[in-house]
Amino acid sequence: MTRGTLGSCTGEMAVDQPEVGQQLMLARLLLAGLGGFMLCVPWLHPQLYWVGWVAWLPVLWALRDTGPRAALLLGWVAGTVCFAGGSYWLAGFMVNLKQISPATSVLLAALFWGYLGLSIGLACMLYRWLLLRLGGWELLAFPLSLVAVMALYPMLFKTHFADGQVNFLPALQAVELTGAAGLDAVMALFAVLLYRLVIKRAVRTGPQSVVANRLAWLLVLGWLGYGLVAVQSWDQRIQQWDTRRIGLVQPDDAITLDIPEPPPGYSREYPWEMEATERLVAAGAEWVAWPEARYKGYFDNYSVRQRYGREVARTGVPLIFHDVERRWLNAEQTSYNTVALLDGQGELAARYRKMLRMPFGEYLPEPWSWPLLRSINDRVFGEFLRPLGAGDEHVEFVLNGMRVMPMVCYEAAFNDFVAGAVDDDGAGKVLLFLSQDNWFGESSQPLQHGNMSILRGVENRLPMVHLINNGPSVATAPNGRVLARGPAFNRAELLVRVPFDSASGGSFFSRYPGAFINTVYAILAGLVLYALWRRRTDQATRPAL
Repeated sequence: MTRGTLGSCTGEMAVDQPEVGQQLMLARLLLAGLGGFMLCVPWLHPQLYWVGWVAWLPVLWALRDTGPRAALLLGWVAGTVCFAGGSYWLAGFMVNLKQISPATSVLLAALFWGYLGLSIGLACMLYRWLLLRLGGWELLAFPLSLVAVMALYPMLFKTHFADGQVNFLPALQAVELTGAAGLDAVMALFAVLLYRLVIKRAVRTGPQSVVANRLAWLLVLGWLGYGLVAVQSWDQRIQQWDTRRIGLVQPDDAITLDIPEPPPGYSREYPWEMEATERLVAAGAEWVAWPEARYKGYFDNYSVRQRYGREVARTGVPLIFHDVERRWLNAEQTSYNTVALLDGQGELAARYRKMLRMPFGEYLPEPWSWPLLRSINDRVFGEFLRPLGAGDEHVEFVLNGMRVMPMVCYEAAFNDFVAGAVDDDGAGKVLLFLSQDNWFGESSQPLQHGNMSILRGVENRLPMVHLINNGPSVATAPNGRVLARGPAFNRAELLVRVPFDSASGGSFFSRYPGAFINTVYAILAGLVLYALWRRRTDQATRPAL
């Protein structure tokens, strides 16, 4: 009877343990999903920037006491939810792109979100692998694993959680030393510190390396303290600068795969943007810019070039605009995304050809350009894929002492690329990004794109203007403070007063954009080697059976 009872109890335990394990795993998955959702909130609503500082807490709790494989799954769930929420507009983008069904576009977008989410999964797996072999080191292992894996992981757009912090100016300032990855690391470090506090109280453990905790808190507080001082210092400094008036034209063009026809009452030779330019010049603009466009016809049609030149010469104010430029190279026609500068006499004074082309939009990377995969790509992306040539150098437009550095759309996502344009000669430079984001519809994507460029301005300590075709265009001071913002999804003409000093510009990050991330790689590599050495030592000292 006793044996039967014991046997019954043993049987019940055998049944209950898997159920408990399943419930625990379900709870972990829910926590990972919650953390992923919280991570994307600041991208969608920058005024909720504070959520990003605690968003990793549910993920860290879900990862507690897990092995690398479980950590990979949980991190992948968190990452997929994060990127699906932050780039929900991707499904609508593909509908506008190819006119495919919403169901197909959601499926393709889901595959892409899952691919991006794997970056977080790999970071979490590396983090847990290090902890299991080192017996701690969360304060280094998690921030370094996250930053390193996301920097190395192949992405169409380089994404930073720092992009959601543009409303938290003190947090932005030290990116002039580290780039946006430094702020990503500090936010992750803060979450680990909170996690250690929660764990200590929840399970009543002893102090976990009090010295390490204090040093980490000093680092976080030092980062924010530096930011508070820098914001005020730059505000005072900027008050002593000259003010330059810049005209920005935001046409809010409609979505079209075909070359768009001019709206009623206008022509290729005299588009609406030219009429808006005349109004801005009358209001006092010293130079005027138009955003990235589908097609203007300036490089193709003599009549357009002649009329543009005559209108600009009549106002005497330089004009910057974007157009498709076609050239014959080695008996083949090559197209470029080109930004042109017409000087006050209406002459073509300079041109910048986009250097970073968008994969699957402007060129096919290998192996997708191979014949078999090319046919698949043609069915998915169709006419939108316009193979373009790549420019080979940065070009500065000199306008009344301002050294304007033009870049096109996608290029704003890559901070090392932008830093390369500034380099160690940043004095008097201004960043100018020209974009056409109407493919994404009335979504948060243009706002997110503009937030990326705000980080580029602070990283390089330069005035920044991001002119977005459908808005909201934005201009900022070198400390990230917004000077002007256009309306979203509407036409607008903005006269922006930009503080400018010909002797100011550039930063440590501009000169050494790889310093911080290479340091992260080196420290993380040291941790990995130490973990492997410790495992080998433990095996060598283990007594033989």
